[in-house]
Amino acid sequence: MRREIVLLVLALALVVPATPVLADSSVYGNPEVSVSVSDNTFHASEAATLSVVASNDGDIDQGGPAQYEEKIKTAQNVRMTVLEDQIDAPIDVKTGTVVRGSIPGSSTATFDFDVEIGNAAPGTYRIPVRVQYRHVRAVVYSDTEQPEYTWSTIDERKYVTITVEDRPQFDVVSEGENAVFAGDTGNLSFTLENTGTRTAHAASVHLSTQSGALYFGSPSNAQAETGLYVPSLEPGERTTVSAQVGAGPETAAGEYPVNAVVSYENQNGVTERSDTLTTGVQVRPERSFELRDVSTENFRVDENEARINATVVNTGPGDAQNVAVVLGQTATVTPTNGESAVGDLAVGESAPVSFTVTIPASAEPGTNTFPFSVQYENADGDVRETDAPLRKSITIGAERDPFTVTNVSTGVSPGGSDSVTVRVQYNGDEPVSATNAKLFVSDPISTSDDGAYLGTMTSGETKNATFTVSAGSGALTKEYAASVEVRYDDADGDTKYTDGLPIGVPVTPSSGGLPVPLPVIVVVVLVVAGGAYVLYRRR
Repeated sequence: MRREIVLLVLALALVVPATPVLADSSVYGNPEVSVSVSDNTFHASEAATLSVVASNDGDIDQGGPAQYEEKIKTAQNVRMTVLEDQIDAPIDVKTGTVVRGSIPGSSTATFDFDVEIGNAAPGTYRIPVRVQYRHVRAVVYSDTEQPEYTWSTIDERKYVTITVEDRPQFDVVSEGENAVFAGDTGNLSFTLENTGTRTAHAASVHLSTQSGALYFGSPSNAQAETGLYVPSLEPGERTTVSAQVGAGPETAAGEYPVNAVVSYENQNGVTERSDTLTTGVQVRPERSFELRDVSTENFRVDENEARINATVVNTGPGDAQNVAVVLGQTATVTPTNGESAVGDLAVGESAPVSFTVTIPASAEPGTNTFPFSVQYENADGDVRETDAPLRKSITIGAERDPFTVTNVSTGVSPGGSDSVTVRVQYNGDEPVSATNAKLFVSDPISTSDDGAYLGTMTSGETKNATFTVSAGSGALTKEYAASVEVRYDDADGDTKYTDGLPIGVPVTPSSGGLPVPLPVIVVVVLVVAGGAYVLYRRR
């Protein structure tokens, strides 16, 4: 009966404001939850986190055992919600109700809410929050029975105050083309606007890239970051920021981010930094070229004017200005004209190119690889060169004799003499002078006139060289080996000699003459004539 009386009195105490007088076997009180924000400074037009701190200063109206007092002061199943529809500011709350379990007396708990603050005017704003929790309002206990708990549910609205700061704020409001070819440089350009409420003085825009493939500046002085100066930027004012940006030749095509941070001086002369802004650069594949239809002229050993002809094609993806194709150095040949300029080439266009080289006499005939590089100018007039050379296999031919001999004509027969006529053709490119042909024979062929002066000869010209030869009486009717050596002065005035140019000297039978050689006939005639004279005198 006594417990029922205590509970009745306790229930009245919970309703009547006056402090009741209860038996020592009861404890009652309640949590005291207040709210605040740890950092209440925000900026217009930003995404941020609103961190609300709930502090519990539990209150005991009538004390008792510590375990019961702790239970009464603890707020249990604490839930918090930002009442977005009651905020008098352009603030969007992206987080719903946050639950933090229990908050004991003299403890705190933090409730984080993701918010987006629109174009709010500088000033202070009250943010309403709904706080809900349960707690033990009273405990009745005795030595003989289990304690009895009276529960209470709290659902109340509280407020925190935030400040939207009066300060500069920045946004990238438009961007240029911001495209660059791999292996080249281009322009990064964007428009920066002060969307805040104060002027930014002595502003510096710091640009950086997280990709090792991108750089700022020129290829010879590549930097991972750069800075640009803006003297001042008033609220609502815009300025265009631009910087040279480049991409390495091996950079894969795609979009690459670039971070921008604005440092500036506030009204007190203190340097502050903006949030990180992001723009980007589009990297396109490297310009590429092909070398097609490769052909050669006079491409052989010991040739001073060997020529390579080809067609260069711009295979994209971008146009190229002032294109030139350059023949690289090799150990085999020496370029005498190793560059061929072709002018501008749009994507898909082509142009002929040619090169001249000197091939020394020491070169070996055969197939060799020749490197060609393509140089061009970009839109800024900077000279660029393809990263990898275009390699082409070209065959070097064997050395060509400057002279050839053909059409040997003679009527020499055994025991007889006759002229030998040889057609000598000059195969070189530059005219030669003081040309002499000399005949070399061996037994049974001999010569009494082995030289023929041919004078000046031009490319492809043919002249007859005439010599006198004799065949021994024992010569057979067949072709005997001989050779012709040509001495000449080249275009530089140097005297040169050919190797022996082989020919055949045919010995043919006598055609219709006396079967006895002429000297024998003469002797016989003289003997006969002498005998006749002697007989005539004796008579």
